[in-house]
Amino acid sequence: MDLYFLDAQFEPVTGAVDVCSSVVWSERYFENGSFTLHFPKELLPSVYDAVYVRTGVENGRIKCGRIAYVITDDEEESGGCEMGGSLLESLLDDRILAGKGCYTGTLTEAVCAAVSDNLRDCGVVLGDSVFIDDAVSLTYEWDTLSEWLYSVLRPFGASYRIELDPDRNVPVFRIVRGLDRSSGVGDSLTDHYNTWQAVFSTSFGNISSIRFERDTSGQKNVVYVEGSDGTTVTVDGSGGGPKREMYKLVSDVKPADFADTASYTGALQMRGEEILANYTEVFHIAAETDAGVSPKYGVDYALGDICDVADHALGLTFGMRLTAVDDVTENGTRTLYPSFGEELRQVRRLIGGRRY
Repeated sequence: MDLYFLDAQFEPVTGAVDVCSSVVWSERYFENGSFTLHFPKELLPSVYDAVYVRTGVENGRIKCGRIAYVITDDEEESGGCEMGGSLLESLLDDRILAGKGCYTGTLTEAVCAAVSDNLRDCGVVLGDSVFIDDAVSLTYEWDTLSEWLYSVLRPFGASYRIELDPDRNVPVFRIVRGLDRSSGVGDSLTDHYNTWQAVFSTSFGNISSIRFERDTSGQKNVVYVEGSDGTTVTVDGSGGGPKREMYKLVSDVKPADFADTASYTGALQMRGEEILANYTEVFHIAAETDAGVSPKYGVDYALGDICDVADHALGLTFGMRLTAVDDVTENGTRTLYPSFGEELRQVRRLIGGRRY
């Protein structure tokens, strides 16, 4: 795999580099992704001052990350150097939603306004986003922009992506939401359907291994949300089934910040949906597949899509969202490790996250 090391303006500091013994791109849908490279120490002097690293263009996309660390070790089989960092979504880790307030309108309008108001010369530009027309009232209080974005987009099955534009050579922000490529009725959080189905099955031979996890220990499906003045709304996601209740005080949501009562209670409702999105019943399937088999990642399906995943030996079939992909190249062999549903470590960490 050819890589290019870049300066702070995304200009190359080297030509194409193909001496890495290992390249791992770990893309994530509901959190920042990462990358790790291993290469001979002889390369280090020429890339030491690089700020970013990127791939070539593949299926119209460039994978690009911001370098965070480099480690040298003569005893490593990789040749002596490990370099790693985060993908470009992490650029918004450096920006804070300044002050306290609320963005209203459709979800896409409100989110794009928040991003536009808080980029502050970080180099990111806004691109075309999927339009999600749900009316929202999105409160903020000195939140980290990246964490806030994942939190407010997640209840709608949406996320955001920042990718390096191959023509303009600038990082571009977009709201994204996966397509439903399953054979069932699809995910209730998305109204996008596509005739092309993405099916992963051990019996089809397009996944070579599968690991299934289920965890209901942290599930909550009803939340009582109390605002600063004592007003309480109930958000019920139980669907008529057994209820698992919880209570949250969200003192930063205040009636004085809204034009009318409906907008205030709407903001409390939205906050409740954000909270429940972090307390779902956890299904997680991790698989392994060759990069060349069908369906092909980046062509037939993408991060965030809802796919069919089946293991007939276990008698399990699910329509699940693709939430993670590890793209691993070692000694010239490329393997994909797609993960569907939720990662247990991610959910447990998010429970201790923003305001909850």
